[in-house]
Amino acid sequence: MMADDLLNELTALQHTMTHASAADLHTLGKQLRARVPLDSLAHRPLIQRDPVAFIQAIETNLTATLLPARHAKMAASPAAFFRGTAELMAYDLSHGAQSGIRVLSDGDAHLQNFGFYASPERNLLFDLNDFDEAAPNAFEFDVKRLITSVYLLGAQAHFEEAVLDELARQIVRTYRKTVKKAFKQGALTRFYASSAVTTLMQALPDQADVDFIAKIRDRAATRDSESVVKKYTEPIDGALRFKVAPPRTVRVTAATEAALRQGFIDYQHTTRADVALLLSQYHLTDMVRHAVGIGSFGTSCYLLLLTGLNGSHLVLQIKEALPRRRVLAPNDITVDQRREISEGQRIIAAQQILQKASDPFLGWFNQLDKSFYVRQFRDMKESIDPLALSWPQFEAYSHVCAYLLALAHTQSPSAAVAAGYMDKHLDGAIQHWCKDYLGQVIDDYAAFVAAFAPAPALRRAADR
Repeated sequence: MMADDLLNELTALQHTMTHASAADLHTLGKQLRARVPLDSLAHRPLIQRDPVAFIQAIETNLTATLLPARHAKMAASPAAFFRGTAELMAYDLSHGAQSGIRVLSDGDAHLQNFGFYASPERNLLFDLNDFDEAAPNAFEFDVKRLITSVYLLGAQAHFEEAVLDELARQIVRTYRKTVKKAFKQGALTRFYASSAVTTLMQALPDQADVDFIAKIRDRAATRDSESVVKKYTEPIDGALRFKVAPPRTVRVTAATEAALRQGFIDYQHTTRADVALLLSQYHLTDMVRHAVGIGSFGTSCYLLLLTGLNGSHLVLQIKEALPRRRVLAPNDITVDQRREISEGQRIIAAQQILQKASDPFLGWFNQLDKSFYVRQFRDMKESIDPLALSWPQFEAYSHVCAYLLALAHTQSPSAAVAAGYMDKHLDGAIQHWCKDYLGQVIDDYAAFVAAFAPAPALRRAADR
């Protein structure tokens, strides 16, 4: 879905909802239950598709030299495989029962896609942090992906099945109650809802959890541009240059450098006026291709080193914005400029809507027959490893993620219909679907490992 399509659909939703009261939309949601019973969302039809062919089709668009490392990352565990294959679950969800109540969704709302980052005022926030798959979709799609990740990571942490079942139901309840409560408030209250870490810490159940978050908060606060420069660059011939570590971090060709320099100019026209003025005080001094993530590993991603008038530094990340893979069939996942144009704008627009506050350096451009989006690299950014959590911490963290997902969805006026549609029967329906879907994930993972079977040494390298 292109950015214009996303904005047009959101505008149409807004227009449809403008003259209806929250009570009217709530009633509409209740009436919808007769047509789409909540229990139907528990049913998962058997869908015939080849996960290996799906992955291979996706990877035709990625950098071939990075694929072995990508495979090693995905083979680390079923949860890692799940992170790297959002398109598989998206395809399955789109071919099953759904409410039809469309909101602007994240598209990949698993437990590891939440993290810490700085607001423009340098306050530390915790929120959704990945929007490559964002687009309007049935509200329950994000909820099902979140709960499935809870099961996968909880199993990997060796938490008991029965407690995970109960947690899954309780997380759906948190999401449901948050959406309902949000629409008892005005639109401005929903818009201004906070995801500040100080607010999060006040909501945690005991002091041990508060101390745990405080340590991560303090670590994130040290990760500014200068610390990034110290880690990723070195002096060469009297000037700072990025360190090279093939195949993950490599120099770019002259043609790519020229295109990215033009892209950097184009990008500045998509930023806020104050940011554009700030960027005018920097000049571009180096760039490298630098692979990141799991699902994004192998796409065209770059780092730019900017040097300011007084010798200060800023590092920007450029990420390729692939077309949203969920809309493509398994045999039709080719990418070209016609499909990719404006995808960067789509991702940035979704991020600005779904996050409570966003990186001020967000922007986009098109070059090299691709679409890209731009953001600051690792500035006060940190994440929580769910596998390092105790059971009470894992439980609290899961509830916080569900709460934030609900707040993100309530930026869409159509979520008021979902508020009326949902009742307590949703909790068990979603839990049942997700637990059943675990079998599909495990089967897909086994097929992937059998097809690619990364060498143990390479897997260890990917872990590093």
